[in-house]
Parts: sequence; C-alpha cells; structure tokens
Amino acid sequence: MRETLVRAYMEAVPHHRRHSRFALGTLPLWRLAQDLGSTEDAANAVLGEHWAVWSTFLGPDLAECIGSLDIAGMAVESLAPSDARAMHVRLKSEEWYLGAVQVRPEISTHWAIFLKHIPSAFRIYEESLYLFHPGYELEVEDTRDHGNFRTWQRSGIFSSVLWEDSGVRETIFDPYQSMEHFRRLGEADELLHGQFSSALSETMMRCSDLDPNLTQKLHAAIKAFEGHETGEGLAHVSLSCRRFTERLADCLYPPRDEKVDGRKVGQAEYRNRLWAYVAENVRSGTTKDLIIANVEDLGKRIDKLDNLSNKGLHSDVSSSDVNRLLLSLLVVAHDLISLRQPGGKFSYEPYGDYFRETFGGDVWKGEGHGSQGGKE
Repeated sequence: MRETLVRAYMEAVPHHRRHSRFALGTLPLWRLAQDLGSTEDAANAVLGEHWAVWSTFLGPDLAECIGSLDIAGMAVESLAPSDARAMHVRLKSEEWYLGAVQVRPEISTHWAIFLKHIPSAFRIYEESLYLFHPGYELEVEDTRDHGNFRTWQRSGIFSSVLWEDSGVRETIFDPYQSMEHFRRLGEADELLHGQFSSALSETMMRCSDLDPNLTQKLHAAIKAFEGHETGEGLAHVSLSCRRFTERLADCLYPPRDEKVDGRKVGQAEYRNRLWAYVAENVRSGTTKDLIIANVEDLGKRIDKLDNLSNKGLHSDVSSSDVNRLLLSLLVVAHDLISLRQPGGKFSYEPYGDYFRETFGGDVWKGEGHGSQGGKE
C-alpha cells in the first residue's frame, strides 16, 4: 500500500512541484469514537462538520469504516488540492483505498489524528527519497532501518535514496510539537492563501480589463510550465513571459518616437517604456526605486533564460529558475497594474482583428491602445 501511494504521488505531482513530507501510521480513529461517544461523531469531527474541509468521504461510509477496521493513514504535507485530487483518481480503484481528506492544522481533531500520532517517515524532493532518522542516535548505535532503505532502492521509483537527519523533530524534546504551534501554522497558511489569492485575482481581472490578450499570454506561460518535460519546454515559458511583458508595456505605455529622460521608448524598448510608466505614476522615490528594481530583475531573468535557449543549452534551464521567473512576473505585473486607478478609457485595439474579420477589412479602424475607434 505504501509503495502504491508513493507511485501515485510521483505520477500525479509534476516534477517542479514535487516536494512533500510523508507521515505513516495507524490512525487512532476508534479511540476518537470512544472519546466522542459514536463513530458518527468521530467521522463528522474528521470531515469538518463545522469547517470547510475538502474530502472524498461520505460521513456514513467513514463512520462504518471506523467501527469495523483499523485504518492506516499517510499524511502528505505541502500537497496542492489539484494534486490531491489527481492522486485520488489514481488510487480509487485499489480495494484497500478508502479516500482522502484535507488536513487543517488548526482543527484540534486533525492535529490529534493526523499530526500528533503518526510520525514523519520520509521526504520526497523531485526524483529523490530522503528517509528520516534521528542523527544523534548514531553516536550510540546505528538504529536506521537499512532493510527499508534497500527496499526503496529496489523499487526503482527514485533516482536516489538518501538518509536525512530529523534531529529532535517530533520527539519529546521538540517544543514545537504542540497544538498551539500547528494552529498558528494553519492560520498563517489560511492568511497567506487569502492574501496572495486576492492579489492574483486582482491581477488577472486588471489584465483582462487592459487587454484580454494579456491573460492569454499569461495562460500560455503557466500552461507551458505545468506541462514541460524538457529544458526546451522550459525555454518556451521564458518566451511567453517576454511576450506578456511586451504586451503589458504596450498597454501601459504605448511606443513613442521621442525619447523620455534620455531613453528611447519605441516599440522594441519595452523595458524603457515600463520604467517611464513607473516614473510618471509614482511620487515616492523609494517605491519608484523598488518597482523599477523589480522590473529590471524580471528583465534579467528573461534575458538569462533566452540566452541559454538561443545557445541551445536547454539542459541548463532549470525548473526552479523558471518558477522564480513566473513568480517575479506576477509580482511585477501586480505592482505595475495597481499603480493606476481602474476605470480608465476603454481600449478597442485588442478587438480590432475580430471586428475586421466580422465586418470586413476596413470597416473597423482602431487607433492604438486607449482609442475609441470608429466606423468608416
């Protein structure tokens, strides 16, 4: 069962998102049922009767299992909901598999069932497995499970199997192994998701308002990253990021013939146009410097990956570098777009091709970003 679960994880989670800690053990659900008075109450406590918990269980089914079976569990830390669902699809045909449930550290029952009583066993990072062991014990005796180590090596799932010193984590000497600590982790996770989700949603909405082509180019970049299998695939992500940045510059600061602050701001000088846009829309010198530094950093990241691609060095393009590029792109886009109040003049330019195809070649005449256009 353990090997099947791990194989499902390796198949469901893309290489660039593959980094999780795994805990294994028998879940003390029967004890919970005794404490609460019934298996139904235990099932409701696990499934979050008063919380928003993602689950593939139905309460009555889980209650029946609690009453008749010892249930083994594998807790996977740092697993995206989409990857959890993909694992579930791969596992649901297994006769021993019962289902999946989201673990929320701020729920006391989840802490007691999934986090306190089943120990962390290993970490998976990309193609490698790291087996935990308390390194301080080696000074007295080698208590590592070498049989388990060799079993994982023989499985052929991983390119390497290694030991990792877990120190005093999850022992009686660990002051952070408490409900209060995990409650704070859960709250921080919830707050961070809310903050970043709001910023991302606003960025997507504002991009769509400026020019629907921006969201298409952003989609192309993220889709290419999620589906990449080679360094050459990663290079396409960089190209999509450049196209998005160029289009964003067209929307925020269209090309001009004259120089601005001694810099050319023509079609090719999209970075100069973004700098000019920042200079015209930010009064604070500190804020201006920070945003311009972020724009410059984004440009350097794109240039680096482009140079590697142009030289044919696709193997030197790493997924971590491209992941940082995407994060930088989103931060810069949010910074730039949010400098101006929404509700500006509607731009018909992105719709020009559609109108020309619909009404004929010269029926619609757009006049650049911010133009109202008109019929001839």
